[in-house]
Amino acid sequence: MFLFYLQLPFLLGVPILEKLAAPIAPFFVGRTGRQLFLTDGKPSKPPLLLRMASDCEDGKFISALGAFRCRIVYANVSYDHMVGWRTSSIRREKELVKPPRRSLDGYKHVVDVEYCPPVSSKGPHFPPEAAKAKEAAQNEPSTQNTTEYHDIMEEEMIRGLQRLGWKKVDVSFHSAFWPFFAHNNIHVKNEWLHNAGVGVVAHVADSIKQQESTPLIAASL
Repeated sequence: MFLFYLQLPFLLGVPILEKLAAPIAPFFVGRTGRQLFLTDGKPSKPPLLLRMASDCEDGKFISALGAFRCRIVYANVSYDHMVGWRTSSIRREKELVKPPRRSLDGYKHVVDVEYCPPVSSKGPHFPPEAAKAKEAAQNEPSTQNTTEYHDIMEEEMIRGLQRLGWKKVDVSFHSAFWPFFAHNNIHVKNEWLHNAGVGVVAHVADSIKQQESTPLIAASL
């Protein structure tokens, strides 16, 4: 089960694949690959994904998120081959706990709902050691270099995003007929093949209805 907690589960935790992923990604998916692995731009400039966890000269990203009445993330706790649990639920590794195995009443495969209030901080930073680590990840990509850099960036991005309150909905398809379709089940990509996620969609719909019936409370950072 641990494999599905990884940031890139489709690599199956195989060291050689994880080592090669960052340096070769740009050759296959270009700029998107560099952005995904946080190596886009000059070493001295924060990567796009870090900038999007804050307000900066490129845009008021976190303020735009804060303008929403409610922010809800739906996260697969396992069997998602594309997005790891801690990534999709905006949690640190130490914040992951064993999820319940029983679904909530009326919402099959939705196993837990948690409201996380905003955490006051000055937001994400891009310290000199991060710039140095980014340069090393760009010029001499290795498991050690990229891991060190990604650890710094992950913590900073979480700090930025946690300045806002989030409702976190954990979803588990462990009992579904095709659990390995979790990535598509969670949003019912195909109504016939991925209909195990209808309970999740029902939860989304009911959450929207609940928000529409709740008086608007201004969000603030």
